[in-house]
Amino acid sequence: MTNLTASLEFGPILRSMGRNKIRIGLVVLEIGLTLAIVVTCVSLILDARGRMLRYSGFDDAHLLSVRSTPFDPAFKEDGYLDNSRNEDLRVLRSIPGVVNASNTRFLPWQGGGSSTALRPAGSQGEMLRTQIYNADEGTLDTLGVRLLEGRNFTREEVEADVRRLRPVLSATRAHGDDGLPKDKVIQDVIVSQAYGKLVFGDQPLLGKRLEDSDGDMYRIIVFFDSFYNPYGWPIHEYAVFFMYYSRSYEGGAAYLVRTEPGRTAEVAGVVEQKLLAANNGRNMTIRTVEEVKGNYFGPQRIMIRLMTGVVFLLVFVTSLGIVGLTSFSVTERTRHIGTRRALGARQADILRHFLVENWLVTTLGLALGVAAAYGLNFALMSAGSGPRLNPALVLGGVLLLWGAGLLATLAPALRAARISPAIATRNV
Repeated sequence: MTNLTASLEFGPILRSMGRNKIRIGLVVLEIGLTLAIVVTCVSLILDARGRMLRYSGFDDAHLLSVRSTPFDPAFKEDGYLDNSRNEDLRVLRSIPGVVNASNTRFLPWQGGGSSTALRPAGSQGEMLRTQIYNADEGTLDTLGVRLLEGRNFTREEVEADVRRLRPVLSATRAHGDDGLPKDKVIQDVIVSQAYGKLVFGDQPLLGKRLEDSDGDMYRIIVFFDSFYNPYGWPIHEYAVFFMYYSRSYEGGAAYLVRTEPGRTAEVAGVVEQKLLAANNGRNMTIRTVEEVKGNYFGPQRIMIRLMTGVVFLLVFVTSLGIVGLTSFSVTERTRHIGTRRALGARQADILRHFLVENWLVTTLGLALGVAAAYGLNFALMSAGSGPRLNPALVLGGVLLLWGAGLLATLAPALRAARISPAIATRNV
């Protein structure tokens, strides 16, 4: 008799759960929803962190963005703009601690920029979209990218292309906002390796020609390794740089400056003074690329904090629910516990009874939660706003909630195990 009563069987536990279907069902539903939401939140958090840690291919930590916005009418003359730009580059490159400087509209981590669509020259294939920016002879070195093959632009080539293309650009400025000439021209360009492979596969890239929808040609003279600049379209790794100095009275001039390690703040502190001393009549905006990156990821950081709070809150509330269920069950079954103790059940048997009961409830909830998690993930992926759910993450969530459930049950179960037969039988 003692062995029979002391041994733990699933039958009595299941029958006890069957008498409390609504109460058990609510806890099962709570656990299921908690698992689905927790693993989804953690998946989104990890995805956001991964994007924040993504390597751009540039020397982000030592890059400065310098924007010159003129208000003096003298800047309306092309010659004055050109002289000012040349002087700006000379001044920037002469500042102690500066590695190189470039006149380009490209700004890493701004979350957008310019784009166009190109395809292999002479083909009737699909137009493949890419980011596109102007560059001068110092752009690649300023960014700190690694050339894989080919050669960089020279100053003479950039200046020659500017003289050749400026009349075309001025006459056709209303045709688009991508900064590309719309007349039939051929330009030498630099492309990212990812875009070159997208267009030409594994073929050699040097000398290959691209064309836009107007039939303008672009000849690849160099390609470089890593490029990542987040964009509204999925073209984050695709880039084309064409030879051109960019400046205007309306849009001003944009520069990127690369500094020596540890001297970015020092250089940033003197740039405005040096440039205004060289040429006044304009406003200057100086930011580090790390600041630009921080602003871009500001909403993601807020999202990470909110979702982290949601995860902890849900696990805490679910644990409280399990504690409440077990405590109520202990109070409700005080006489039953006392009877079992009087028939020879040990404290360990009572403790094990409640722990196994909780394990069954938790497992039912987790089974529901796994199905809900994958369903929610499918919905997010279909909407294009979520990463694929990692099975290891789901397993981690299951183990977490199993552990949380057992810990939440432990205190009420220990209280039940300490009930003496005498006290229990008087509590009728």
